[in-house]
Amino acid sequence: MSDNTSTPSNASAPSGGHVHVHHHHHHHAHAHGHGGNFAEANKEFYNATVDDFDNYPHAKERGIRTALAIREAVPLNKESSSVLEFACGTGLVIKEFIPYVKEIVGIDISPAVVERCNKRFKELGANDDCYAVTANIVAEKDTVFPGRKFDVVYCASAYHHLDSPEEITKLLADFVKPGGSLVVVDNIMAEGKTVDEKHKAYVTRYGFTEEDMKDLFTKAGLVFVSYAQVPPDEGDNDIFISKALKSA
Repeated sequence: MSDNTSTPSNASAPSGGHVHVHHHHHHHAHAHGHGGNFAEANKEFYNATVDDFDNYPHAKERGIRTALAIREAVPLNKESSSVLEFACGTGLVIKEFIPYVKEIVGIDISPAVVERCNKRFKELGANDDCYAVTANIVAEKDTVFPGRKFDVVYCASAYHHLDSPEEITKLLADFVKPGGSLVVVDNIMAEGKTVDEKHKAYVTRYGFTEEDMKDLFTKAGLVFVSYAQVPPDEGDNDIFISKALKSA
């Protein structure tokens, strides 16, 4: 991210789909972490910037590119597949799944971006099984989707907003069906990459290495499968897609 380190995003879970940008686009921010001040900082940031969300540099393009990478990485069935996006933001990523799955659920800590995401679903003619909810996944983990499991759970461009990615990964793994996938898309960590001072209130790190993702997935009880660069777009950050499976 070049300085890219974000500006928007929901960190705490915020909003992903956030495609953040942070320059990116982010979406997210989400509670990422626990329900503390960091999550609140992300929530406030996204509520205040929701109108700018879709206009961040690379935001719409990254949403399309991210969704394509995820669709190529996991099996999807229009008649049966269910997808959950953590930190869905205004829906720039999740909207791309409408033609390919039966059920789409987004979660974000920011009410403003969730409202925008649901409006987007309606405008695109999505069915009633496609919706987003406002929640802090850490504080409300037992009540937000009680007993629900999904074929695919993913988080796009929001992990670098999390103050506790290990905790969030474990929580997200709980929402994955046996045999299902957890997918993370975020900035590739490289030597010399740091978070710009002006983004440190809602961004905890620049990105993640393959070893970082392997460690997070393994500690969450998942089977690490892959880590690869998403085909790049000129001027945008280099981002990766990493996938893990829950044993059937």
